[in-house]
Amino acid sequence: MSASPRPPESSVTGSAHSSGPVYFIADAHLGIEAPEVEEAKERDLLEFLAHLVGRASLLYLAGDIFDFWFEYPRVRPTAHAAVLKALSALVDSSTAVRFLGGNHDYWAGSQFEEMTGATVHQTPVTDTHFGRRTFVAHGDGLPPGDLRYKVLKAVIRSRPAIAGFRLIPPRTGASLARWASGLSEITEERIRAATPSMREFLESKLAEGYDLAIVGHIHMQMMWKSGSGTAVVVGDWMKHRSVVELTEEGLRALTWAGGSLREEPSDLL
Repeated sequence: MSASPRPPESSVTGSAHSSGPVYFIADAHLGIEAPEVEEAKERDLLEFLAHLVGRASLLYLAGDIFDFWFEYPRVRPTAHAAVLKALSALVDSSTAVRFLGGNHDYWAGSQFEEMTGATVHQTPVTDTHFGRRTFVAHGDGLPPGDLRYKVLKAVIRSRPAIAGFRLIPPRTGASLARWASGLSEITEERIRAATPSMREFLESKLAEGYDLAIVGHIHMQMMWKSGSGTAVVVGDWMKHRSVVELTEEGLRALTWAGGSLREEPSDLL
């Protein structure tokens, strides 16, 4: 089988290299669940973001933090105001925030940057943290196979498609997005089916010379060694409150529970 074309990558250096830990979260899908579930999910996220103030040098939001995000030229987003405010406060505290668009919130852009102070990336990011060459992406459409999704991804992210969607009133567009999201419910079966190709992709990145290859998208936290590198699937905030921490000492798989970070079993590595 011929190799899939390599996606473009954003090489980032010099913006977040203090001694503080680097954190990764993904797949909160804010806005998709019942109100009481959303309230608990957002409350936990706000507590976590407050916990990082004065501690973290960098936070990666590795895709699908929002179940839907789209920006209109003359309409300012109003949803998730508390989360946006908390991100802004985190940036003001000298923690850099990098937002990587996922398959649900790829369309974040200048408005999100202005409201939070975060930097938006629409392609995978490469950087060096604590001497480790690191690749970070959301992960959708990167593993081999699934040509139908890759074609769909290219279409819905194209300029004509974005321009066309902007002709739809914002409330109608959000309703359409919620309906479409409901067609792709995350199940254990889907996670199991997606895991082998993601493992193959991450190990291919490590074979290119990266020390760490990190993605979200698959809603299950995983870490494993491959050669001299480490592959990481961050896990989801939506159900499991998964967090990955990187320090000089290495990686830790964590969850946010009871107002603090708790370490997951070491057999993840």
